[in-house]
Amino acid sequence: MTSMRLELLRRHRIRDPGLGLNEPSGLTLNRDGSALYTVSDDTKAIFRLNLQGRVSVSDSFFIDIDNLEGIAIRGDDSELLVVQEASDSLVVVDLKSRTERSRRPLSAMTNYNTIAHHFPDPPENNGLEGITVNTRNDHVFVLKEHQPGLLIELDSSLTKILSKRVLQPSQGFIHPELKADMLDFSGLSYDSTSDTLWIISDKGRCLFQYDWTGDTVLQRLDLTISTGGKPKPIRKPEGVAFDPGRKRMYVVSDRDADLYVFMLHDNC
Repeated sequence: MTSMRLELLRRHRIRDPGLGLNEPSGLTLNRDGSALYTVSDDTKAIFRLNLQGRVSVSDSFFIDIDNLEGIAIRGDDSELLVVQEASDSLVVVDLKSRTERSRRPLSAMTNYNTIAHHFPDPPENNGLEGITVNTRNDHVFVLKEHQPGLLIELDSSLTKILSKRVLQPSQGFIHPELKADMLDFSGLSYDSTSDTLWIISDKGRCLFQYDWTGDTVLQRLDLTISTGGKPKPIRKPEGVAFDPGRKRMYVVSDRDADLYVFMLHDNC
């Protein structure tokens, strides 16, 4: 087991009702770590933020897709992958033209039969929430929220389901204040330095570092802020983006529309 801790560096208010940024859910960091992208599940838009949480209006844009939950940047920053929960679909957005390039539901992918029983028809409100890209092989991971929490690995063309894992207590997905069936999963970010995934829980208000190869949780880190007294948990953390080079963890709160910037430290 590894041992790390989070130090809160900054907290930025990012809510902007005029632009429709009210309920940020997904979060991703561009290749050089200079900007973030987020989506708000109540607005058909993609927002670009600087690292202080300020929206770049000229680099943000509306897109004709609703119910967006997760977002990931890919390759040379030329495209964004976004998750639409209502249809359990992955949408590829071209950043240069700011248009939808393709859209593919999980149900249209090869090997969908291996996970179909986890996706009832009609769908419940426990569908896809998070997405990230393994930068070592360009495979894509998507995350199902609940009942059960499910991590799904896709090929780079987004046409084939390669493997899947149900997230459960035997792997270490445990919270001291929640029963196993109450724990949910709302976002994830790939860590290239350790070949692991950071998975965020809304109800758990924490992060799990998960080793896909070893199929085990390495650690759980609570997401809290200190106001001089007892640390307070972040409300409804739904998006996470990790910068492995700078050891920065970026988290957005759906409830408060805040961006939190943490430093990740190794405990000696």
